[in-house]
Amino acid sequence: MIIKGNRLRNIKIKALLIENEDYEIYRSLNNAAVLIVTPKLYGRWATDNLFFNADPFKAVELESKTYYWVSSEKQFQLDIVRYGNVLCNRHAAVTFAFVLKQMRKVTDVSLYDGIYIEEYGYIVPTYSNETLSDDALLGSYFSGGRIRHFSDGTIGAFLLDENVFEEVSQITGIERVKELSAEKKGGGDKSLTKFTLAGRPELEKFFNEHIVNILNEPERYKKLGVDFPSSVILYGPPGCGKTYAVDRLVEFLDIPKFEINSATIASPYIHDTSKKISAVFENAIQNAPSVVVIDEMESYLSHRDSINANSSHLEEVAEFLRQIQQAQQNKVLIIAMTNMYDKIDPAVLRRGRFDHHVEVGLPSKEEIFALLQNLVKNISLSGDVNLDELADKLIGKTLADVAFIVKEAGLISGKKGDDNISNASLLQAVDTMPKEKERGRLGFYEKCL
Repeated sequence: MIIKGNRLRNIKIKALLIENEDYEIYRSLNNAAVLIVTPKLYGRWATDNLFFNADPFKAVELESKTYYWVSSEKQFQLDIVRYGNVLCNRHAAVTFAFVLKQMRKVTDVSLYDGIYIEEYGYIVPTYSNETLSDDALLGSYFSGGRIRHFSDGTIGAFLLDENVFEEVSQITGIERVKELSAEKKGGGDKSLTKFTLAGRPELEKFFNEHIVNILNEPERYKKLGVDFPSSVILYGPPGCGKTYAVDRLVEFLDIPKFEINSATIASPYIHDTSKKISAVFENAIQNAPSVVVIDEMESYLSHRDSINANSSHLEEVAEFLRQIQQAQQNKVLIIAMTNMYDKIDPAVLRRGRFDHHVEVGLPSKEEIFALLQNLVKNISLSGDVNLDELADKLIGKTLADVAFIVKEAGLISGKKGDDNISNASLLQAVDTMPKEKERGRLGFYEKCL
């Protein structure tokens, strides 16, 4: 935290809301917002001449370092643009559109990850890699941070009607139509960021090609006959990163997530599980575009001909089949995971319900090496660490095992009194793993049915 203690000048700080290496946003005791930034970020704003009116920032010395800060009264918004403001009224919507128009007179930098300082009429960029067109920025803002386009005439907002959107359109020059049109001539917004997944390049590629690109460039894919991403099953041994991959994807997409697992729908009462399944999908449809994540799908969607199947199970599978079809027609992405692919009912596996069945198996050496690089990038290592050698020794291990090795090596080094993780500590951590027989095929592939 930049601000140590509970006070900045005469402002009493109540809580840290957002923390970033270049800026932080706090809430004061009287619910005002306080933004404090590093000289590096403030210097870029000054160099780019972004403050076309008065500069609202003040310098402050904190622990012998100079920072720049501004406060904003509670009736004004001071927040990250990409978080959106789904509850904004007409005044807030028109004000945001006007500020965006004014900022476009002084900068062409993406403002999707920028900071909106409503009280002073600025949207200042943070110069991150998150880049969206202003069409997508407005759509994201009005839909509460989801991946949407303002020009898509089908989107709406809780407190806004089409008359307000027409005002915003006139201010920004972005036309709203029933089909996305802002990107037609350019063939899509190529500047949108790509989803990354450390240690799983093939799975990363699959997610980008079959989900992310479609959501980022809906008009281009609609012309190609693809309205929305198809449902996906991820399957493979435990510990290979299925849940982690899905969590990172949903976090990247920034759309509402609804989960189906033992905690959310299991019930000892007859018919109650089916009702809960229906309720989850209904909520997902109401908040579309959204994603439904089904964990341990074999618990609910196992083969109906199995010896353990009963009338309740038959009812649950039937309810899933009905809801999956309806959800897909209403822009709900469904991602299911299982360790027991062979137990799933054939009706669930057929095309039209889950089009893509992706095996997430044990990682290859290259995938292990990539994950190791990601895991240690912020860790102190001694000069003798050999990640390539370590990756060789971890072939046949899961990604969860790889993460365990790095953490265990840190504990071993701590016990020794070392300030860095040494190669010996990493190898010692490997030796603490239980010995296992050689496992099956390494890597990733998409199973064609």
